[in-house]
Amino acid sequence: MKFALFSLLSLSVLTLSCSSQTSKPYPFKLEIHKFKIGDQVDTSEFKKIENVYFPNHLDGWEMDNIDQLPEKYKNLPIAIWGSTTDSTVILTLLKNTVLNIVLSGISQSEKDSLSKVFTDKSGIKNRVKTYEQSHPLQSYITYWNLETWDTGDVILELGNSEMRLPKDPASKKRSWNMVYSDFVLEKSIINNFKKTNE
Repeated sequence: MKFALFSLLSLSVLTLSCSSQTSKPYPFKLEIHKFKIGDQVDTSEFKKIENVYFPNHLDGWEMDNIDQLPEKYKNLPIAIWGSTTDSTVILTLLKNTVLNIVLSGISQSEKDSLSKVFTDKSGIKNRVKTYEQSHPLQSYITYWNLETWDTGDVILELGNSEMRLPKDPASKKRSWNMVYSDFVLEKSIINNFKKTNE
């Protein structure tokens, strides 16, 4: 599940571009499973996932390339933490401040609810992309579904994928993964941290 989530989210960066649509004035804060970007969290209630530093799922950084992190994350105490009470929530933290929020394995109904909330708050419509990925050494095909809301400052992505033979029917029930990033808040959090820790 972890590999599938990372693969989906790292591939999704290829679809991102600044939105030219008119959006509601920034800022707005989207609450996801009781968390908001910029919130302070009690990390004693979280479990550390190995020693994986993963500052932004949209950038596609994983365990084998943490030495190539973007410059803005250099020398910062950034790590991924998962909630012990809600296994779908994965937070990227700068020390104990939320930078990014990821949900894994969410239902269709929760996906629809998140879609509506973000559309209402951002004032923009989602971009939908469905495509197929062939595998050169086997007959299986991965079928991707990706929905993106991009205000230029804030990005929310919902996606899923399924690998199957072309003649096989699609699964009737598939879960979704979500990435939520606010680059204005992230920059402010990082700058404030550097100022107070100089």
